[in-house]
Formats: sequence, structure tokens, C-alpha cells
Amino acid sequence: MRNPKKNNRSKVKEAREKRGWTQEYLSQITGLSRVYIHKLEKGDIPNPGIRNCKEIAYALGIKLEEI
Repeated sequence: MRNPKKNNRSKVKEAREKRGWTQEYLSQITGLSRVYIHKLEKGDIPNPGIRNCKEIAYALGIKLEEI
């Protein structure tokens, strides 16, 4: 069975790449580590914190629900 949250995490990667941003750049503007961004995009963080999700959504200009 597929994990729907994992598909949502790939939207972070999709939005980031659409802007031509690296994980390193996104980490710099959000204050989150590059490793955290990487793990989030891979779906390795099952329950990311709301604060982190808000930071990423705001930076990428996407809806919080998409994360």
C-alpha cells in the first residue's frame, strides 16, 4: 500500500526544483538543515512538525496542506 504522505513530500521537491533551488538554498532560507529537507522530500519523516512545514510552505509559496 502506498503512503499518501510520501507523495505529498515529493511536492516539496517538485516545488523546490521548479524554482531552481537546491536543498541547501531551501535550508538556508527556512533555517532547517539540508539533511532534514532531504529526508522530508524522501518521505523519511513521518510526522514533520507544523512549524517546519509552515516555514517550507511559505518559502516555496505552496499551501501547507500540500506538505
